[in-house]
Amino acid sequence: MEDFYQILDVLHYPEEKVIATIVGVNGSAYKKEGSSMLFFSDGTKIGMLTAGCLEEDLAVKVREVFRKQEATLIRYDLYREDDLDWGQGAGCNGTIDILLEPVTEQLTEDLHMVKELLRQQKPVIVLKKLVDLGEYVFIEEDGEPFGNWSGSLPTIEFTSKSGIITRDGSSIFQQTIYPKPRLIVFGAGPDARPLAALAAETGFTVMVCDWREVLCQKKHFPAAALVIQGFPQDLLKQISFSPYDFVVIMTHQFKKDQELVRRILNENIRYLGVLGPKERTRRLLNGKEIPRGVFSPMGTSIGAKGPVEIAVSIVAQMIQVWRKPAHERVELLWTIPD
Repeated sequence: MEDFYQILDVLHYPEEKVIATIVGVNGSAYKKEGSSMLFFSDGTKIGMLTAGCLEEDLAVKVREVFRKQEATLIRYDLYREDDLDWGQGAGCNGTIDILLEPVTEQLTEDLHMVKELLRQQKPVIVLKKLVDLGEYVFIEEDGEPFGNWSGSLPTIEFTSKSGIITRDGSSIFQQTIYPKPRLIVFGAGPDARPLAALAAETGFTVMVCDWREVLCQKKHFPAAALVIQGFPQDLLKQISFSPYDFVVIMTHQFKKDQELVRRILNENIRYLGVLGPKERTRRLLNGKEIPRGVFSPMGTSIGAKGPVEIAVSIVAQMIQVWRKPAHERVELLWTIPD
């Protein structure tokens, strides 16, 4: 889902690194502002910025960044189908501005701090100067800004949109980095396995929970970050929910599903999906109407059949919810009277 999370996971590699970030897009492009990838001095790459149109040419330009240890800003014009400057001729109807930055010792330390803040479920804003290249600052709501920044900080606000802003006549790239979304699956039946695998591959941190030992095993969910055995009341005591959590309930046991739904509806999470038809979910809610923000039946309507196709439909719906602008999101806080 986000190449940035992959980059944070390989900071400890000893090779020299250059990070490439899309800071501006005009027209159409494979990825948007804020997308990033990492180049290693040995030629290894993490992530991608296009469908393969620019990466090889970028690798050539990155060599100069390694040599000079200076940031540089590059523009690719993809409108032309006969581009002679870099020989790709993509004809993708857009221009892309890419910032190449050497990963210095200080930037490495700062990125480790960002990783820790994200682990604590704290979003972080990054600002990068596009005139004084190489200057950047990370800002979180409750702490002191940190980075390599000269002069006063501009007044900014948290926003899900990434792009270039103008402050005091200078161009600055702004991006909000959110904690990695987590999928918590209650139910470890065979139909949960493709869902956990696809969600993990898409970029979710996956947790699988179930009370049945024969089903709830790591060997069945190799891509899951955590597999927890226990009954609902015990599991819920171990989990601290956050606004970045996606929850799917699919135990196929009515009483267990009901216990989970009643408890989780009172949590401020991003997504709650319940397997089964609407009528079953209404019965889980003691006959009440299904509140806005609860997805039942869950999954995008694509005519899915079988566990794998259903998993595709659920992950597609979760991505759609994750990508919604903040003002369109729905909190799930909702109390069921006893």
